[in-house]
Amino acid sequence: MKRRSLFILAIGLIVAAAVGFTLLDPDARVQGWVGGEPFFQGRSATAWRRDLVQTDDVRSTAAREALTRGKGDAVPVCAWIMEHAAEPEARGRAADAIRQMGKDGTSGGEALLQALDDPDPIVRGVAFQAVEALAPDLPADALPKLIVHSPPLEGIRAIAKYGPAAESAIPKLVELMKHGDPAVRFQAVRALSKIGAAAIPQVPEFIQLMANDPSDKVREIAAEAIGALGPAAAAKYPETIPALAKALKDSAWNVRRDAVRSLGQLGPAAKPVLAGIKPLLNDENDRVKKAAAVAVQQIEKK
Repeated sequence: MKRRSLFILAIGLIVAAAVGFTLLDPDARVQGWVGGEPFFQGRSATAWRRDLVQTDDVRSTAAREALTRGKGDAVPVCAWIMEHAAEPEARGRAADAIRQMGKDGTSGGEALLQALDDPDPIVRGVAFQAVEALAPDLPADALPKLIVHSPPLEGIRAIAKYGPAAESAIPKLVELMKHGDPAVRFQAVRALSKIGAAAIPQVPEFIQLMANDPSDKVREIAAEAIGALGPAAAAKYPETIPALAKALKDSAWNVRRDAVRSLGQLGPAAKPVLAGIKPLLNDENDRVKKAAAVAVQQIEKK
């Protein structure tokens, strides 16, 4: 019994000492120096971590906003928290601070890429949002990691930001065009269109989606992608222009609009289907009518 009492007393003294030490060193400078932690505004990463995990929203929000305003100077602290903090709240808020820094946060790219594997789904979600915000100004190994980690929509949108440099992502994006989620299919097609010429071999897939996908959003982006790839796509695949002409009769106004826009982008090559375009000048949707008028001018241009 006496031994148990001594043990309880010892624990109490340790707790009291810890509390006292925290009060005497609120910025955790000693702990930071001993542990080799980064500092920001004279406060160690541990001190910032404590603030970020506060249940007081005002205090935790103030800490995140201070780190965000610190920009590049605060990135090492945010990166340390993302790597070492046990609390997902701290890791997520540190990642969000980097996201809000914009290009000033790119030096935290490695920490964000590591956070794509964070065990907490909320932290992973914030990391993907941050990666999307900072792409394509991330470390060289970002693109391969994004390809592996797709299909989070933020990851696909981040890939799209690399444009032609994302050619290595084409096989993955082609796979995602068959995904069960229409939002994923939409972003995959959009990313391929941003890659440009290297994605022209996917035009037959775009045509199939434009004709058959149950989602009007996917049919719309497929029509848009064909136009984005330009006359070279129509020259390689003669079925392109007739397929776009057929899409002019789609029941969804947004598909009709993007199909006629793409025909306009193809220019004089679309003259054989001009007769099918002109009825859209009287379409029930004003946006379709305007797109048709522009397309007619582009196609008839000498």
